[in-house]
Amino acid sequence: MSNHSNNKKIVKNTLALYFRQIITMVVALFTSRIVLQTLGVTDYGINNVVGGVVAMFGFISGTLMGITQRFISVELGKGSHISVLRKIFSTSMILHIAGAIIVLILAETVGLWFLNNKLVIPAERMIAANWVYQFAVFGFVLSLLNAPLMALVISHEDMHIYGYMGIFDVVAKLATVYLLVIVNGDKLIFLTLFGFAVSCSVWIFYAIYCRWKYQEAKFSFVFDKSLVKEIGGFGGWTFTNNIFAILVAQGTNIMLNIFFGPTVNAAKGLATAVNTALLSFGNNFKFTLAPQITMLYAANNLKSVWNLVERGTRMQYFLFFIFSVPVLLETEFILSIWLKNVPEYTAIFTKLLVINALLATFLSNIWTIVLAHGKLKLMYSSSYVVYTLLLSFSYLVCKMGYPPQYVFVVHLIVGFGIGNPIVLLIVKKLFNFPIRFFLQKALIPIFFVSVLSFFPFYFVNKLFPESIIRSCIIIITSILWSGIIIMFIGLRRTERIKVIDFVKRKVFRI
Repeated sequence: MSNHSNNKKIVKNTLALYFRQIITMVVALFTSRIVLQTLGVTDYGINNVVGGVVAMFGFISGTLMGITQRFISVELGKGSHISVLRKIFSTSMILHIAGAIIVLILAETVGLWFLNNKLVIPAERMIAANWVYQFAVFGFVLSLLNAPLMALVISHEDMHIYGYMGIFDVVAKLATVYLLVIVNGDKLIFLTLFGFAVSCSVWIFYAIYCRWKYQEAKFSFVFDKSLVKEIGGFGGWTFTNNIFAILVAQGTNIMLNIFFGPTVNAAKGLATAVNTALLSFGNNFKFTLAPQITMLYAANNLKSVWNLVERGTRMQYFLFFIFSVPVLLETEFILSIWLKNVPEYTAIFTKLLVINALLATFLSNIWTIVLAHGKLKLMYSSSYVVYTLLLSFSYLVCKMGYPPQYVFVVHLIVGFGIGNPIVLLIVKKLFNFPIRFFLQKALIPIFFVSVLSFFPFYFVNKLFPESIIRSCIIIITSILWSGIIIMFIGLRRTERIKVIDFVKRKVFRI
């Protein structure tokens, strides 16, 4: 496939995912507000932390889906026969079924014990918390069985399917909020019951679609020892890495619950909702790049891989950054409009999570090359060290009595100051990654765009008194100004011409 066709497909898939994301983000923020008001801060925090316990097992789903997508994309890049793809799919499905059994055993023993003996939950809400937990567990099992099907869709770059599912997700969330308001009974239990029903519907849709669309989506009980060994070798390191990642993410959530109570969990849950909505704009672009990078690497087209990673890093950051600037500048105002009654710490959590996510985009596409490369020992071993430092220092700041926001400051310092330089040095060693090229073409433009976009409005924000008019003006003008800076400093001339041409054809129809 030519570079022009690749670029066209990336743009098409990104637009499909963006259409989905804009609708999903608006509805998600709206429904979060209604759910918070309906449940109350305590129940909202319980839902967040109990769901977090289940999410501790989520590394299994994410890992297996990533492995399946990687192996299918590599074989598509090589032009392998359909029988090879079918064998990978069937083997992956068997591994996912085994993973679902493991999750059920762990969730109904260790997870259930932890819920009832360690989490800080009011006694009168323990029954509801256990119902929430069970619905979350079985909903997760369905998502685990759905993972190989989603991996097929990603590998074949049929991103428009996510657009359709985004519309379904929007309708389902709006229906859930409506039912939650009018239903009589324990609203926290009903919320997770409706969520489980949506998970069932999603699984049925993907099962039918993949069976109809892809020849390789025909399951059979095959056990290829060499393939299992290859997937196991690749997946073993990935599994361990994801265990560490989920321990940090959910371990932080649990630490906040133990040291500060469910109200702080509610603040973190709301801040995470804002951050996830913003981050998804950049991740949508990464989502469309990953199969292309993997297939190009499998075809040994390294020059195209480096160019795609460099360009993808800038675009992913800019797409996230342009909407992050007004959030960072007017966090309190935006949260007050969204929630009315904003739980304590929500604003500072939001700012720190957004900054952390912005910095994390620097190397996210480089990780795609590492997965395509397949030799993970050195990279993941260093990650284990960084994850251990993150969790250890987070516990120390909580134990020493610091406010909860210092946990996210630790993540910022350790992740960016220690983790990122280590990653760059390792990828240089693994496959001679052009660090100087990456710094000059990607990170330096990102730095100048960030400084020139953010700081003028930061000082304006401090000089003028707080008011609704000031906040609205800053939000609108900061987005416009960031867009101008990105166009003329962040993009190269050829990219700028393509953007202008696209706007003329699609927006103005000339």
